[in-house]
Amino acid sequence: MNSYFKSVTPYEDYTLSIVFENDNHLEISMLNALNQIRFSPLKDKNIWMNLDTYPTHLEWNKGLYQVTLNIEEILY
Repeated sequence: MNSYFKSVTPYEDYTLSIVFENDNHLEISMLNALNQIRFSPLKDKNIWMNLDTYPTHLEWNKGLYQVTLNIEEILY
């Protein structure tokens, strides 16, 4: 069964509030991930709060480097 993002809200504490197409909810903290090079641009709150949501991935495109998080990385 495939799942898709319906909506994702980033919060100031680096938590993502996720709603899937089947209306299931999930909250995940990205705070520890910020120490990884891949996610380090998200330490800038202006970048963090500017999230684009697509059915199968999330994108932060506002900084120097694009950061992407795929739905598979969250669910599996």
